Amino acid sequence: MECPRGLAGVVVDQTKISSTAGAHLTYAGYPIEELAHASFEEVVFLLWHTRLPSENEIAVFRHQLVSQMVLPAETVRLLLYVAKEPQHPMSILRTTTSLLGTTNDVDHDEPPKILAKMLITVAAIIRIRANEPLLEVDPHLGVVENFLYLMTGKRPSKELARMFSTVMILHADHEFNASTFTARVVASTFADYYSCLTAAVCALKGPLHGGANERVFEMLLEIKEQGLDPREFVEEQVKQKRKIMGFGHRIYKNGDPRAAILKQIAGKLAAKTGNSEYFEIQRQLADYMLQRFNLHPNVDYYTSLIYHCLGLDKEVFTMLFAACRTVGWLAHVMEQRNENCLIRPNSEYVGPTDRHYLGEQIQKRGHA
Repeated sequence: MECPRGLAGVVVDQTKISSTAGAHLTYAGYPIEELAHASFEEVVFLLWHTRLPSENEIAVFRHQLVSQMVLPAETVRLLLYVAKEPQHPMSILRTTTSLLGTTNDVDHDEPPKILAKMLITVAAIIRIRANEPLLEVDPHLGVVENFLYLMTGKRPSKELARMFSTVMILHADHEFNASTFTARVVASTFADYYSCLTAAVCALKGPLHGGANERVFEMLLEIKEQGLDPREFVEEQVKQKRKIMGFGHRIYKNGDPRAAILKQIAGKLAAKTGNSEYFEIQRQLADYMLQRFNLHPNVDYYTSLIYHCLGLDKEVFTMLFAACRTVGWLAHVMEQRNENCLIRPNSEYVGPTDRHYLGEQIQKRGHA
């Protein structure tokens, strides 16, 4: 039996959370193009309950999330030391996520509290590494507004909050991607939430998954600083047999639906923040990649520029992805727990057979 590489196309389980069937992304049956206009809190509620909340439910839910965006004193004390280590921020997040499982009530913490803790953790790591003071949540602001404020120290405009809310929604879930499936495998053992999230963060850290957005901006930075022609850059990379980051997707052969929405946001933010040159490079790269290889931008392509326009260092880009994707991870952990089934697949052995240790030892002694 020949197994598809990377389990491509293999259905391993059922889910009610999200779908990429027909190369269209839906959350609990709702097209992502429509949910891009919803509030972040609405989408979180939808992914966790597979239905949209009432007006009263969303008000209560928003208050619950915002009020929990506070870290235990012990976590802060340790984070002030750990976050300054000369490691990649995703390594810091990995350690801190595990740390949350020792400084919180692991057995009783529920998804709203855990999501709030992950958001404030990412913001805190960014502030500490920038040698900026930690900030307290503003109870008058929503989750997205607070997240932006706690990261940047600036209260966002309604327009920026609206755009970033869309960015967070588009990153909230994506079926059985590598990090989500990792979280589900751990959840199937009935490990606690923090263990599941720690494993998911480890999977997201890789450059072929969440780390791609950082690599995209490194590419844009190289082209801009060296004054390269985007088309000549592509040809040189191909000549060197290097991957052009931010293009192609295993599922979306005719374009990632999230990228189309993110392109508009990236263009607006680039114009407002003096980063139009980067956006023009992206436009030329995208046009040439489509013409030359019939490859479309994926979710990482425009996200990298959006994060840069917020004034954030490229090394923290993947942490922002993790903050958003925590929503989906928690949804899948809950769903997997309800299945009450250990994930334990079989493998096809293709190594040597018919070997005998004792016979080989006797043969060796005979030649001694």
